[in-house]
Amino acid sequence: MIRENTREILKHISGDRAFDTVAEISTYHRIQASTGYRAAAKHVKEKLDRMGLGGKVLSFEAKEGGFWGTYPSFAEWDIKGAWCDLVYPYEERLADFDACAISVIQKSAPCDFSKEPVPVVFLDKGGDEKAYKNLDLEGKIVFYQGDVNDIFEWAVERRGAVGIITDFVLSAPFVRDRHDQSDTRRYTSYWWKPGQKKAFGFVLTPRQGDRFAALCRELAAKKDCPKVCCKVDSSIYDGFIEDVEAFIPGETDEEILLTAHLCHPRSSANDNASGCAAVIEAMNTIKTLVDSGKLAPLKRGIRMLLIPEFSGTYAYLDKYPKKAKKIKAAFNLDMVGARQTAGYGPITITDLPLAMPSFVGDMAAVVLDEIKHQVRGMGAEAYCPMFNSHQTGFSGGSDHMIWSDPATGVPCLMLGQWPDRYYHTSTDTLDKVDPFILSRSAALAAAYAYSLANLEQSDVSVLMDTALARTADYIKELKTQLAKGTVEEAFYPRRIEAYTNFRCAAIESFKEWDLCGAEDKDGFYKKLEDEKLRVRGLVKLLAGFDPVSRPVKSPVTRRQKEKYSLVIERTEKTPFQIRKPRAVYPDEIQERINFFTKNYAPKLGPALTAIGYYFDGKRTTAEAARLLSYETGRYNPAAVDEYARILVMLGYAKVVSE
Repeated sequence: MIRENTREILKHISGDRAFDTVAEISTYHRIQASTGYRAAAKHVKEKLDRMGLGGKVLSFEAKEGGFWGTYPSFAEWDIKGAWCDLVYPYEERLADFDACAISVIQKSAPCDFSKEPVPVVFLDKGGDEKAYKNLDLEGKIVFYQGDVNDIFEWAVERRGAVGIITDFVLSAPFVRDRHDQSDTRRYTSYWWKPGQKKAFGFVLTPRQGDRFAALCRELAAKKDCPKVCCKVDSSIYDGFIEDVEAFIPGETDEEILLTAHLCHPRSSANDNASGCAAVIEAMNTIKTLVDSGKLAPLKRGIRMLLIPEFSGTYAYLDKYPKKAKKIKAAFNLDMVGARQTAGYGPITITDLPLAMPSFVGDMAAVVLDEIKHQVRGMGAEAYCPMFNSHQTGFSGGSDHMIWSDPATGVPCLMLGQWPDRYYHTSTDTLDKVDPFILSRSAALAAAYAYSLANLEQSDVSVLMDTALARTADYIKELKTQLAKGTVEEAFYPRRIEAYTNFRCAAIESFKEWDLCGAEDKDGFYKKLEDEKLRVRGLVKLLAGFDPVSRPVKSPVTRRQKEKYSLVIERTEKTPFQIRKPRAVYPDEIQERINFFTKNYAPKLGPALTAIGYYFDGKRTTAEAARLLSYETGRYNPAAVDEYARILVMLGYAKVVSE
């Protein structure tokens, strides 16, 4: 019934309704832990109430020095206005919060230099402090064309600068460079550590920045500098963050989750008012169709959770750990509605990490395939999709990485769009959003959630056939990467082994969904075992070996096996994001974290996201490093062992043996 239900949902999904919701949400300045975000949450709650979905706003304490599980908390921030004017050698408004909310560095501390011009010092020699020997910054504003994180510690905390002006933008090959963004401002924010000296800041466009840099150089030649007047009317204090929740009950207490982050600056439309709008539209459509009898009643409930990115999920799991145990699967929607003719990539399903085996990625693939059967092609039985789509392997970057942690135990996909020319900029505006793309994303989310909520044994065959086809596609793509040299030859068989094991475990996961009675249990389980043999046979045919009967040689040497014998059991069930340590830890721990992020994190690259997924209380760090490398192609047992020891020092894990 998966395809039939998807077609029924497609008839009733409205991209125009979802577009209106994007328009409403994007008018709010939705910075995490702020009055603007809270107003947006209230607005969404009231909208859900009008739909009969019974929205709830859940509040969680937000303060410096606190934690939501493993995630450092932060204070609330409120801003009423801000501006920055060049007053010497001529007058020009550089930034105005009312005109463009992103023209202020978010979470800026208050300041009032409205009547007292402040000198601006141009840091034009890069971000290394050594390049600015004897440069006096006390009480001045610095202008820097790079990432403000490069200079904040030494320019503000050590040398006394009071604020920062920047025109920095992110570039991505073939997507956007500085010239593509001449008149846009980058979403920039401070993330304060407890007790950290605070500052304010403003963001210019690259066009403004280049002119301002030329002015700075011109005046510097005369031993002079520009001066600005500015004001930031803001406050930082202990407060709250909010999640918005709605629930459509089913016959059992099991649930499927649809989630999206509600945060980001005013005007931010695709990121991520679009994800929130698509989830709301999906929930509304499911409820309407079930209530009208056009879809069968739900066996499992469907929950909606709109959150401040990362923090809202960590806070929810920290406060309601029992709720996660009822969630069978999830879908995270993050940037899902942009026009594909305007610098945006395909609708992309990001799959599960191999450490979290499940068939839910195949469910999303079946639903997407049905949605793509849109317009008849040239042949009698051919169809042509009217949008671009893609399904790819696991990567982090949003809340699905928290749910899909095996310790959390909820297989969660992500739906997004990449590449994205306007990501985290002031030009991520409503005109970039397409009601049609929104409707496809909302339909995909709705059909995925409903099909899992009402999963039946009769659905298993089509899911297993899809899984088999995707296995063939995976091996084909891996061979292509091997030929291009983007996958090392030594890792090719290891990747095959890891993926085959994932596929067999995903077949096994059907047993967790109560799809058969006692009378047909043996027959159903035999069908699953037969399917594992079919997968292994396909792998042997395409890859030339069966990794289940003939595992590949481990990269772990005898010496490494002895050296990295630590076994840990995680006591906190959410991942620790070591590159976001916005907490103040004891010196010994902080030194270990700093060493790790400087020396190991760059070598691990994307493998860093999944590094904790393989600590299960039984594996040694050498074994965890082996499995991580099979998934990611990055083998570094020393890094994995050090990460495990940091978790123990933080109290997020305990030693089982060594």
